[in-house]
This record gives sequence, C-alpha cells and structure tokens, in this order.
Amino acid sequence: MGLPTVQFLGVVGWGLLMAWATDAHATEPPVTVPEGTFEHAVLLDRDVQTEWVDTFRVDPRPVSRADYAAFVQAHPAWRRSALAGLFQDGGYLKHWHSDLEPNGEPDAPVVHVSWYAARAYCQAREGALPTLVQWEYLANLWRTLNEHSDEDYANAVFAWYGEQRPTALRDEALGVSGFIGPVNEWLEDYQLLLGNGDQIDFGGGSCGDTGRLIARYDSAHYATLLRYQMRSNISPETTASNQGFRCVYP
Repeated sequence: MGLPTVQFLGVVGWGLLMAWATDAHATEPPVTVPEGTFEHAVLLDRDVQTEWVDTFRVDPRPVSRADYAAFVQAHPAWRRSALAGLFQDGGYLKHWHSDLEPNGEPDAPVVHVSWYAARAYCQAREGALPTLVQWEYLANLWRTLNEHSDEDYANAVFAWYGEQRPTALRDEALGVSGFIGPVNEWLEDYQLLLGNGDQIDFGGGSCGDTGRLIARYDSAHYATLLRYQMRSNISPETTASNQGFRCVYP
C-alpha cells in the first residue's frame, strides 16, 4: 500500500487556505543556512568524522497547529478520521477537537503526528524533512552563533529529555529556534543510528557500549548522544505528545 496521495494546490487555492492562519509559522519565510563543515559528535561511521553540508533553507521554528490544520483541510487523506493505521499508531492528532480544529494556541507546534504525516506535509510545501546531518549541523551553528557554553547546552538537553522541561537559551542569532524543546523533531533518517541491523543496543548496553560512539568524552557530547538515542527509540508510526517537525527546502 502506498502513501496517501498529496494533491498540490495552485497558488491561489493554497493562499486562501492559509490566509486565516495569520499567526502560523509557515507564513514566516524560510531561513537560509550557510554551507559549512559538520563535525560529527556521534560517530555513526568511524571513517566519517567530518562532512560538508551544502546551503539549504529551513523553517525558522517547528510547524504550527494552524499550519497543519490548513494542510489537512487541503489534503483530506491526512485528516484524523481518514488516516489508515498503517501510517500512525492510533494517536494521530488525538488531542484535536475535530478533524480540522486543533486544540490550544494556533501557533504552538503541532504534535501527535507520525513520520509519514510529517513527510507528507513537507512534500506538499515542496520541501522535505531535514536529514540528521542537516539538523545537527544547524543546531551546532545555532549554538555557536548564540555562544551557548557546553555546560549550558548539556544542562538544557538533560532537562528536556529527563523531565520534558525546556530551558530558555539565548536565541538572538541565525533566526531559528526550538532546538531543545518545545518538541522533539522528526528527521528523514531519524533511525540512522540503528542502520546496521539493530546491532547497537542502547537499552541493554553498558556506558562503554554507547560511549564508544562519541567523538569526545564530555557533557556536551553525552547530551548529543542522548538525543540520537531517543530518536532510535521511536518508529515511523509514533504519534507522541512531544513529537513535532520542521521542513527544509533546496
């Protein structure tokens, strides 16, 4: 069975659907991310420690509920009542008031969306989900430009993944936000860490089993490893209350 078809609207049709979402994040233009070298903090391949990243554009923050409501309005196959169980775990948009009416603030990040749904949304906007390298490169650039220390970064990551408590970090550079809370974000290759036949067992392994994957043994690298680990614990059907996404564009 293939994915539900995404029908592209014309400029006028899409504009009418988006007009009511005046606070929606997608109305903000994508941010251009400069090209550069990405240094892997987690060594998925010991022979690849640095990688060149071409310039790309990215949503300045996670996709909002208003944006996603406009998407399901335009693409009925992705409405809560229509989406097949193959593409979600039963919790898809479960907190919405109806197929087309989100709960909460319209500009809050959309959650309870599966990887399949996130990909379809980005496709409809002529974009894609970020790759792991794109997202981590962008997060590192954001950290550098905002001058976040390793200690502040690590404390924020541990607070988010330990207690789901986002920590306010300075966000005055680059024009993007939302990297450590308020949501985890879907990536195109989010389970890359388990790409070798599930040979890496985070749940049952020792600290040495997982620690050998990081480039340096410090708090910031362990914090980043935790993020990789958490991505590997979900499946494409997962629809969690803390799982959102953003899109990238050529």
